[in-house]
Amino acid sequence: MYTIDLFNSRANEYDSWYSKHPLLAKSEEDTINALGLNGIGLDVGAGSGFFTRLINAIALEPSLAMIKLAKDRTWAVVSGVGELMPIRDSSMDYVLIVVTLCFAKDPEAVLREGARVLKDNGRLIACIVPLESSWGMQYSELGSRGHPYYSRARFLTVKWVTEALKGLGLKVTSYVATLSKGVGEYYETPNFTDYTNAGKYGFVCINAVK
Repeated sequence: MYTIDLFNSRANEYDSWYSKHPLLAKSEEDTINALGLNGIGLDVGAGSGFFTRLINAIALEPSLAMIKLAKDRTWAVVSGVGELMPIRDSSMDYVLIVVTLCFAKDPEAVLREGARVLKDNGRLIACIVPLESSWGMQYSELGSRGHPYYSRARFLTVKWVTEALKGLGLKVTSYVATLSKGVGEYYETPNFTDYTNAGKYGFVCINAVK
């Protein structure tokens, strides 16, 4: 089963994670809101549109089942994959990629396409569960045991994403993070200028400028 087929068959189940884990979901929402995104943007691999609704962006999503959910949460939904975005060059003020790179066949191609569709001085934000964090290690372990979602994921380090963005000619400016503690605890959203400390957190948004 391909990853798209997985999300087609489990769209509602996947979307229910946010209601089942409200503290975790709220901490990630706060992190996205802290980015201060403005203008016309694209949410790549938007899934059910949970984060898209916060920023009023265009949702780009390959799963038809997820698209049906996202339509109720944002003003525009486009069917497509991140590796080949059906979006014009230099047309977006920002591109947001939330926990999509780990499921992509070619995460570097997704970043390259994100850079392509950005306007000059536009922002590309890649949010990941870092492989080096305790959360990333836990999810990787669950994946090795056959977890339906994490077994399809290839978690990346903050350093890898940072270097990939720099390799595309983008300037990495900051890291906004959350999930430093266990389930049920308060989650702060600190802002870093270096990836060393950011990688200790379970949800990290890497901010880059074209």
